[in-house]
Amino acid sequence: MSEEKSQLEIVQKEFSKELKKPAVINALLATTFKGFSKELMEKAIFEGMTRGFTFKNFLQKDVYAIPYGSGYSLVTSIDYCRKIAMRSGLSGKSEPVYEESADGGNPISCSVTVKRNVGGVIGDYTAKVYFKEFTTGRNLWNTKPRNMIAKVAEMHALRSAFPEEMAQAYVEEEFEKETETRPAEEKIEEYKEKMNGAKTLDELKTIYASLPVQVKAELKALKDILKVELQNNENTKLSNEGGMDAGKSGKDNGDKA
Repeated sequence: MSEEKSQLEIVQKEFSKELKKPAVINALLATTFKGFSKELMEKAIFEGMTRGFTFKNFLQKDVYAIPYGSGYSLVTSIDYCRKIAMRSGLSGKSEPVYEESADGGNPISCSVTVKRNVGGVIGDYTAKVYFKEFTTGRNLWNTKPRNMIAKVAEMHALRSAFPEEMAQAYVEEEFEKETETRPAEEKIEEYKEKMNGAKTLDELKTIYASLPVQVKAELKALKDILKVELQNNENTKLSNEGGMDAGKSGKDNGDKA
């Protein structure tokens, strides 16, 4: 228990130290955590550090976060996972083996085998994944389908061969289908309507905080415009109330006279 507490204290100390630097925060928000709020970025970094990643890993984008619903998922780069495997006894990797479809289109599945040397004994670890379970049908999944599914298969094989080192390591290609939840145009309009209906700054803040991460990036400009309008309205209201109070005070003084 004391060892866990000591480790957590080390994480908290490094976390607080690094996030005191505005230049570092701005760099992370522009790269590793593009589209994230500062608060959500800090939450993701702290979670990653408690899982064993270092602050340097985030700066080098060995590990980063992708939007997932109203939150995020931490993912690692395939190159980072390969480096860990090399340091942990990786002794070889097969070429991807594809199960082809009858129509000659995208593959049905892909298998990759990695070899691990443990005390001079080499073991084979094979993983087979199915294209339909991961493809989004867009972007690189459309133009380089075999490369994409091969990455997924390799990552599954690496986790199988190196469970202690990579139990919580996932590459972005494994999550793309699940995280491809970008709202349709009518959903964006619904969010805009909610924001436009805010009567106070606090209400606007609450609505904006509840939006999915990818929507926040798109509607930030609207939030800034509404923030100024609501602030002006509140200032005008306070000014009017101040004038009414002054008038009432003058009337009371006149009555006393």
